[in-house]
Amino acid sequence: MKQEFFRENPELAAGKKILLAVSTGVDSMVLLHLMERQGLTIGVAHVDHQLRTESKVEADFLRDYCQKQNVPFYLKVWQHPAKKNVEAEARRVRYTFFKEIMEQENYDLLLTAHHGDDQLETLLMRLTRGGSFSGHSGIIRQQSFGNGTLLRPLLSFSKKSLYNYAVEKQLIYFEDATNTSQNYFRNRIRQNVVPELKKENPQLLEQAQQFHQQLLWADQLITQRLKENLRNIRFDGQRWVFSYETLPIEKGARYYFLSIFFQQETVQTKLTVSQRQLFSLLDQIQRPVSQWAVDLGNEWQFSRRYQQFYLEKKASIHQENYYLGENDHCRLSNNAMVALRKSDTTIKEGGYQVPLPLTVKLPLTIRHRQSGDRIRLTDTLTKRISRYFIDKKIPMDARDNAWVVEDSAGEILALLPFVNSYLSITTETDRIHYILDYTLQVAK
Repeated sequence: MKQEFFRENPELAAGKKILLAVSTGVDSMVLLHLMERQGLTIGVAHVDHQLRTESKVEADFLRDYCQKQNVPFYLKVWQHPAKKNVEAEARRVRYTFFKEIMEQENYDLLLTAHHGDDQLETLLMRLTRGGSFSGHSGIIRQQSFGNGTLLRPLLSFSKKSLYNYAVEKQLIYFEDATNTSQNYFRNRIRQNVVPELKKENPQLLEQAQQFHQQLLWADQLITQRLKENLRNIRFDGQRWVFSYETLPIEKGARYYFLSIFFQQETVQTKLTVSQRQLFSLLDQIQRPVSQWAVDLGNEWQFSRRYQQFYLEKKASIHQENYYLGENDHCRLSNNAMVALRKSDTTIKEGGYQVPLPLTVKLPLTIRHRQSGDRIRLTDTLTKRISRYFIDKKIPMDARDNAWVVEDSAGEILALLPFVNSYLSITTETDRIHYILDYTLQVAK
């Protein structure tokens, strides 16, 4: 087994510092034995999760073992085990600890003892739970981790072969009693499903590993095929945007494009898009609607505004009102400034202006649009603000950030910064009048 082990794992070369994650189970104790006395620089990392009474005995055994073999030993005791999501939190604690040791002690490789049966169980679990194409691919043999590489060198070996090796070499190992509990999904797959499948096909582990590799290759080909499309996605510091032309033509390619896109940005968005949401977006994109938005959770939304698509934080539409009398000014929630002055006063040029007669009924109210708002555009034409936006093809985010100017009688005088109502006056008048200045502050 040892010859096959090193033949299949050429990364385990002399000159590298290798950290082994060892739990004292048969898998990791076999891995430790295989790596000993090979002229390699190795260390052992162990986490006592304090979830079982036996855990301290196991940690003490491994410490003594490493001391006798003159192997550096690193121990992490989980002082305050989680009460919820225990498996996920325990995994997070382990890998955070492993990463810290690798960085502090300059290890090149981290080895874990995942084996072929783990691979099969993972494939079955992910298939049962559902998920993306890449998410079904199982356990990856090698990947970047911390300042080095995470390698799983036992994936081509069965659990049975590890037990046989342990018996042959008379290795001491510990069995975790929780591995037989039916409370865990993996255990139910391991005990109830896998044995029956192995009866049907004795070569099941080998074929599962081949299937895993096929999924990886297919995922790589798909990603390469969509490389140019993905490259055309722009990020402006707050949101991602791409054009309709960036979308692949075929619906299947669109699915993979969106799936890869959301997966690539998961670290930054902390957003997990479900398969149901992905298929819903595909159907929405197919519809002949030029503007829409779909909530994805965690305050993120995916939207279309004419020929552009956006992934951005959902805009919060404030319902606050601002009031202006003569010579008043205030800063709005979008950082714009509004001020009301007489035309015989001077002000810095620039911005949007609404000229108003002195007979306007003050104070003015500055607010966001409401359902049913109408603005008088000519002596005979009054139009709903919602229809005005549609006719002018104003993007949804601009609509949400527009401001309605209303006098104290409830007449709408302007829609900032788009259009003034018929009730405003021409700027060419020689008479003294009011001017409402709207200036959007540009971030420096």
